[in-house]
Amino acid sequence: MSRWLLVLLLVLLASGCSSPGAHDGHGAHGAGPPSARPQHPAGHGAPHASHGPSGYAPLTLSPPKAAAIGLATAVVDRGKLGRSATSVGVLALDETRTSHVHAKVRGVVEGVFVDFLGKPVRRGQPLCAIYSQSVLAAQLEFIAVLKQQKQLSAASKEDKDGDLGLGAVIDGARRRLQLWDVPKGQIERLERDLTPARTFALSAPRAGVVLARQAYVGSYVEPGTELYVISDTSQLWALIDLYEADVPSIHIGTPVRLAIEGIPAPVEAIIDFLPPTVDEATRTLKARASLPNPRGELRPGAFLSASFSIELGEGLSVPEDAVIRTGKRSIVFVVHGEHVTPREVRIGPLVGGRYRVEQGLSEGERVATGAQFLIDSESRLRATSTPGGAHAGH
Repeated sequence: MSRWLLVLLLVLLASGCSSPGAHDGHGAHGAGPPSARPQHPAGHGAPHASHGPSGYAPLTLSPPKAAAIGLATAVVDRGKLGRSATSVGVLALDETRTSHVHAKVRGVVEGVFVDFLGKPVRRGQPLCAIYSQSVLAAQLEFIAVLKQQKQLSAASKEDKDGDLGLGAVIDGARRRLQLWDVPKGQIERLERDLTPARTFALSAPRAGVVLARQAYVGSYVEPGTELYVISDTSQLWALIDLYEADVPSIHIGTPVRLAIEGIPAPVEAIIDFLPPTVDEATRTLKARASLPNPRGELRPGAFLSASFSIELGEGLSVPEDAVIRTGKRSIVFVVHGEHVTPREVRIGPLVGGRYRVEQGLSEGERVATGAQFLIDSESRLRATSTPGGAHAGH
């Protein structure tokens, strides 16, 4: 039934449509040269046919036939354009606020002061006690040099050269203990009491919470052993997967609204970093936004949804229904009174049900949005059946 209805509409359209110049020669009965025939004024009838897309011919529709096929039109508008984009992501630790704690010497853990994950720590707080033969030997050497300096000072206060030489040795021994992360207070007690400590405390390099722990009593450690991971969670990162089609529209400074699992209200943020490479596995770009978290409500690992409102500037646009995509070309039908002219256009992205027009149309023109597929069929038929194709009658 639908096939016969389409054929009937095409027949009606063919009987009521005529291309400009179709009746040239009628009334004059061929008398006179072609130059004597009446010419179409500019802007009427077939002025666009010579510039129209190949394979299409212009048409003329009477008002009754236009109403019969359901022809509808829309105006080419100029205005501000924008679109929305959505994606997903996850909360992650701020890598610039995360520390990995290692011992700088070989030894054995003999005491643990921070013994569970999630425990908050202060900067400089002892984490564990480590026995190291190297550190103990360095303390004994330091004590020996300190004792020798005292003996020389007591024997002769005028022996400045010898005192200066020992002073350099003492500074070197002190510096070696500092480089091994022996606490400053323990070094000061060593100089005062001249008594070595069996162990030294490994201290927290920053304030934060403990996220990982490998320090257990009796475990052997060396410089490659990661004993703790401590991170300041007062600021987190939102890592957002940007699809490749959205990457050109997102820039540093673009606002983003985040809906985070477990947080009732959306969180506003700004993109502050875009990596230079695309993830080959997911074909996405990991955009980053920094989120303040002073009360600890946000937790690393939580999933989130991100939405962007992307402004595309001002430009011309037409409804999506007005454009016929034919593969490499985009065709619209410009309606001017009874004249319907095919026009090839260059379009941009689809924005809210409308295509941005880059080239081919002017503001205020009217384009067909209804029955354009019937018009497209008839225009193609005219172009192939008329001698000279789309330029017949010119």
